[in-house]
Amino acid sequence: MRPSFTCRLQQLPLTPIAAALLLALAMPVHADKPKSGASTASDADQPVEVIEVQGVRQRLERKGQLGDMIEKTELISSAELFNSQSATLSEAIDTAPGIRVSNECSMCGIKRVMINGLKGEHTTILVDGVPMHSMVSSYYGMDAISTAGIDSIEIARGSGASMIAPEAIGGTINIITKTPYRNAVEADLSTGTDGYRNASVMGTAVTKDGKGGALVTAQSYTADGFDGDGNGVGETAAMDNQSLSVKLTYDFSPRDNAELRYARFTSDIMGGPFGVSRDAALSSLINGDTPFGQWFEDGDVSQRYLAQPWETTEAIDSKREELTLRWLRELADDWSLTTTGSTVDHGQDSFYEGFDYRNQDRIYYGDLRLSWSGLDNHLITFGVDGRNEEMRSQSDALVRMQQDDPSLTGDSFDYQTWGAYVQDTWTINDALELQVALRFDHITADFVDQTEVGDELSETLLSPRAHLRYLHNQQWTSRLSAGYGYRAPLAFFESDHGILEDGFQIAIDELEESRSVNYALSFEGEALVATASAAYTEIDHLAWIETEGVERPTLLNLDQKVSVATYDLMASYQLTDWLSVDGGIEHFDYSKAYQGTFSVAPLEQRVTAGFDAEWQGWDLVASASWIGSRDLSKYGYGDRYNRFVDANNNGLVEVGELQDPKSTDAPSFVTVDLKLSKALDDVWQLYAGVNNLFDYNQAADGESPLYWADADGEAAYDVAHIWGPLYGRQVYAGLKATF
Repeated sequence: MRPSFTCRLQQLPLTPIAAALLLALAMPVHADKPKSGASTASDADQPVEVIEVQGVRQRLERKGQLGDMIEKTELISSAELFNSQSATLSEAIDTAPGIRVSNECSMCGIKRVMINGLKGEHTTILVDGVPMHSMVSSYYGMDAISTAGIDSIEIARGSGASMIAPEAIGGTINIITKTPYRNAVEADLSTGTDGYRNASVMGTAVTKDGKGGALVTAQSYTADGFDGDGNGVGETAAMDNQSLSVKLTYDFSPRDNAELRYARFTSDIMGGPFGVSRDAALSSLINGDTPFGQWFEDGDVSQRYLAQPWETTEAIDSKREELTLRWLRELADDWSLTTTGSTVDHGQDSFYEGFDYRNQDRIYYGDLRLSWSGLDNHLITFGVDGRNEEMRSQSDALVRMQQDDPSLTGDSFDYQTWGAYVQDTWTINDALELQVALRFDHITADFVDQTEVGDELSETLLSPRAHLRYLHNQQWTSRLSAGYGYRAPLAFFESDHGILEDGFQIAIDELEESRSVNYALSFEGEALVATASAAYTEIDHLAWIETEGVERPTLLNLDQKVSVATYDLMASYQLTDWLSVDGGIEHFDYSKAYQGTFSVAPLEQRVTAGFDAEWQGWDLVASASWIGSRDLSKYGYGDRYNRFVDANNNGLVEVGELQDPKSTDAPSFVTVDLKLSKALDDVWQLYAGVNNLFDYNQAADGESPLYWADADGEAAYDVAHIWGPLYGRQVYAGLKATF
């Protein structure tokens, strides 16, 4: 009898759409049955039948009409996801070349994905090539995206990296979900220290005639918070995520394929007081306020927390539904038509140290694309697309404050884009391939709660890009890319914590516009594979938050141009049949004007190294990452203090009351991860591992991310003096089964 694997999905009530999709999985599938008179061997002795689905989609991919990327793209496979024990997207991509997942809040766990040194808002997340995420979901959505059912992750760096996402100034992360091609079930169950629990199950099925397939995945992931210095305030928030997804594909005719995908995610984050339940933290509101200067023993943020739990509680609950329908029609031998429609409903309900905040973000997207390969050595694509996003927010605390100050406003917005594009992929000869594209877009953005003149954007622009690939010989390849991108700055709330207390303004009057160029030289030999690359990006009208010389924090466009240059060298070498090694070195160079706009200091240097040893069913994977030292004063980390001694108990900063200044010299550090797995047979696999082997974390080995500062004569408390890991050693073990 096979054991059953279950995931905790109580928080995923099925909507009518979800229920209908699950019922569709009752389509008949082909199962092996012994023929009459055949020997009755045990299941273990019978070969697994694999039914390959070779329909219109696969045929067009082979012809190049669906797979025409020639730009430099990093690929993370499902095997690499398993080796790194990645349960979420942020974990999966954290050490990819040119990528940094920046934790920008020690309380609420905001994770921003930076590509080529650009900020998180400059990264676009795609799912099977469809833009599914917005500014709103990017703040907490990276940890909510589960890795169950992911076949690979494609990372394209630079402006214009995606024909359908010109706002991806930094680049795109394309999540490729698995395509069902056989009847199978895969389950993975693991547990570890610090409350780590991860359970996932994936099932695939195909119809008897091979025309249709279904993929179902579910995952539940939980982890406790972490308090490295033991002061009672955690540096990492506790997390509880669940996900469910369904993907259906069917060839209705030799020339027609339809694909339907539905996904639902929930994420609960609780940060702040360590070892206190959410209910206990919120119920402590009835105890009132603690005098501001008496929150910590001796006023020192590294000492014991004395205030009420609610005064440092940040709790964020998110729910998200995605629905995508794609129809592929082969019109003739040289023509194909792809129609895509998607909708996303993302909701957030949160509590930030006494202030409530809720929003609902709805996105509707459509794309119509026509591809023609009738001209020798050319693949030409024409398309039109559109996106409509509506975000509405509410806050009871804000309503109460508006009674005293009606000028305080919310951050709701409407955003629409309509575009047309053309792309030509030209195979000039066997060695040279050129891809050029041009987009025409009309963008409007309306900050509906803001009343000042100039708050609305309405612009029309052209976005060109070009990618060139040259094969020097069988081993050496050059890739050169250049592109233009834009972004409409939309969200303020999560860009600066505590804005509800002071209110905020939006004074955006320009789109962010970028230009980038990327070059990569790759070598691929029998044992050695290596790539050296360089990239440069320049941005006009960068959005940032001004806090000095204004009535209240204001989101506006920077007058100066900013830029970042990145350089990296990555290599892997197959030493023997059973041992491979890999490593890389990266450098990021930010312009001075750009440095001052970061809320958390970015990477400047990183070196990675690792090995993978496979022998007689055993697999040992190790990886190490070294982060270079940094001068934090370049990123606005000056004038921050560990201690506030409020001698007069008035919350005002007077001479000598801010003490023990924070260091602005961030040391270099190393983190090491190990994982050992053993294949017991064709079905069962055991594994165990440890992340952050040497237990290096900022709070225990450096200093707390909490700090005091002077805000125009009043004491300010913040949680983002971050430069190192905010988590400790985590040990885990698990069991994986594939049927």
